[in-house]
Amino acid sequence: MRIAYLSIGGHIHTERWLGYSVSRGHDVHLLTVQPSPIDGVRVHDIRTGIPVKPLHYAVALRRVRRLLREIDPDVLHTHFLTGYGYWGAFSGFHPFIMTVWGDDVYLTPHQSFLKGVLARAVLRRADLVTGDSDDILEHAVAMGADRSRCHTIQWGVDLDRFRPGAETGVRERLGIPAGAPVVISIRSFTQPYYNIDVIVGIVPRVHAARPDTHFIFAGNEGDDAGFRRMAGELGIDERAHFVGKIPHEELPGYLATSDVFVSVPSVDATAVSLLEAMACGTPVVVSSLASALEWVSDGESGLTVAPRDARALESAVLRLIDSPDLRRRLGERAVEIVAGRADHRAHMARMEELTESLVERWRRRGGRD
Repeated sequence: MRIAYLSIGGHIHTERWLGYSVSRGHDVHLLTVQPSPIDGVRVHDIRTGIPVKPLHYAVALRRVRRLLREIDPDVLHTHFLTGYGYWGAFSGFHPFIMTVWGDDVYLTPHQSFLKGVLARAVLRRADLVTGDSDDILEHAVAMGADRSRCHTIQWGVDLDRFRPGAETGVRERLGIPAGAPVVISIRSFTQPYYNIDVIVGIVPRVHAARPDTHFIFAGNEGDDAGFRRMAGELGIDERAHFVGKIPHEELPGYLATSDVFVSVPSVDATAVSLLEAMACGTPVVVSSLASALEWVSDGESGLTVAPRDARALESAVLRLIDSPDLRRRLGERAVEIVAGRADHRAHMARMEELTESLVERWRRRGGRD
């Protein structure tokens, strides 16, 4: 197949998804306003340089339509409901697949009347809608997506790389003594709803109980300067390691090194970092959001707390630090769950099947040659 994608360039989710399509021998094109090279993918820059947002969207839409005529793909697959979704839906191209990510469903459509109208229009026009949790698809249906066209597809985990015991000398590099408890947070620094400030805020109280504990803060996006300042003001610099963006190939080592993984956003779909931590057998503490509860049962495969409940988070982290048996039991169950439900290749193969079926149905209907 020749597949045209509209998606965020330079993002690990886009790179992994398109990389699978390339590995399957498909002719893959990416239309994006964040151009970044991906092996085997022809990247098309649709930036306009126009600062006025409505005009920028209109001019970029003309470019998208022109490029789709030139590429003549079998299918258009758009990632992210707002922004890219607008271009995908209003390009008029079919068959049209829409993959939603997270705040593009949970937050942005509710920020204004116009954004809500646009989001609903995109979902109504989609021939297929995919998302990484049942919860996010329920929200999409509530905004107009056809339930019969909705499918849960995980970004998934590379189970060959993310596995227990994938230590790669992280402690030595960061100067963390052997045996010292390690708590890791791997979320974007760009959005306040990830609640990184809450995690930084519990560090002094955790240290008061367990002075040897080290925290690692990493993020794929954004600037961590504000959180570094917060750590300095709290006097926790020595045991709070801000490591920026961890190369994906090094991430298994960081997760397998850690005793506790923490992710406590106020809104979220299924976080890939959560599934990767579970695959490594790292015990997790997560927000009690519907998407997370699809994976984590409190006390069985992890611990759950209410978003922004600092005391509950502190208690859960200390409970895991102080209980090796609990960590082992939760980690073993987490590995089983992810192995059975979140294999990257299995979900991408399912996505390929859905795409091929959609293209074939469209051809039978006479929509495309």
